Amino acid sequence: MKQEKGLSLLELVVVVLILGILLAVAVPVVRNAGGWPLKTAAQELAAAMREARETAIAKGQTCTLVFYELGGRYRLDLPGETVWTKLPAELQLLANFPVVDSRATLYFRFTGAPNRGGYVRLQDQQGRRLYVIVTPVTGRVRIDSLPPSD
Repeated sequence: MKQEKGLSLLELVVVVLILGILLAVAVPVVRNAGGWPLKTAAQELAAAMREARETAIAKGQTCTLVFYELGGRYRLDLPGETVWTKLPAELQLLANFPVVDSRATLYFRFTGAPNRGGYVRLQDQQGRRLYVIVTPVTGRVRIDSLPPSD
């Protein structure tokens, strides 16, 4: 007697069920993946701010971040080193730090204190926003989806 080759109805149902579960898990992950350039840029900016603060304390010299809003980039000035960072093209930058030489500028004194507290708003083309916030006096840097209360 010959056995017929093929899938039984039960096997087919199990495969379709597994594919449905995988699809249900993957769709929300893929939808949220669009925000990764925004999150990455915010984390990199926060790291640059922390580096400026820590270097100012360690070297006893003022360290500066200068924001070029129209160009979508910023410059980190450390003792003996300048680092430029360009944001992805789909992101917009808005800084509310004091203007020095026609550019929003954040600097940290040798004590680690900033020239003023404030934030940088990063926004993507879908309107999602993240704020990189610098606390006055202490210079603490954090990322939030809400603007700081004034």
